[in-house]
Amino acid sequence: MILHGSKEKILICMPTYHSKMEWLVRSVDSLHFQTYNNFDCYVVKDGCSESCTFTNFEKTCIECADCKKTRIFFEKVCKADPRFKFFTLPVHHSGAGWGPRNFAIMNTHHNYIAYLDDDNWYEKDHIESLYKTITKTKSDMCYTGTRLYDHNKKVIGERIHNDIPKAGYIDTSEIMHTRYLIEKHGGWRYVKKCNDWDIVSRWVPDVKWSHTNKVTLNFFLRDGCGIHRK
Repeated sequence: MILHGSKEKILICMPTYHSKMEWLVRSVDSLHFQTYNNFDCYVVKDGCSESCTFTNFEKTCIECADCKKTRIFFEKVCKADPRFKFFTLPVHHSGAGWGPRNFAIMNTHHNYIAYLDDDNWYEKDHIESLYKTITKTKSDMCYTGTRLYDHNKKVIGERIHNDIPKAGYIDTSEIMHTRYLIEKHGGWRYVKKCNDWDIVSRWVPDVKWSHTNKVTLNFFLRDGCGIHRK
């Protein structure tokens, strides 16, 4: 176990929006059991679709029943564990995660940044494996392997793509990177599909990358989440 307060503090960006409570519990529990536990997790809820959006300014900022359940849950999490911080955006950013991730990054100063989408969950050595690899190799980006689950919670495959990142072979929650990449190439932006590849594509082919060469992420393959190849 790496003791809290040791090494460098990692920023975990966790966007959330109208997600099932069982997903939230699972993702938070996976953070609680990390062997590298010196992190800040910024949980940022996207603005409710019932409130103001970038295309509809007539709506007011409100909180629906699903938003309220999420807020109450994370308020309890934050009270019990100060490493977690919870925020709600006043405007709906499509629920795709790009707005909440930018909020977390722009309001912090951590050098190393990682991600956890709220329907995914970490193996206990996820953060430690990424941090050890990215620091040992002195790279600006590191990513890891993924285990894929279907609706019945059955494992349907694993992916370890130990090669230069390319479209369809990398997921947001697999990544740890330095703040330098954001400062050089900019942050997340809205695209209709594949937020992860949109930002990574701006880093390659020049980025110095590394890979843990093992599986440390669990990915729930739900409808509409895009193509994730083995």
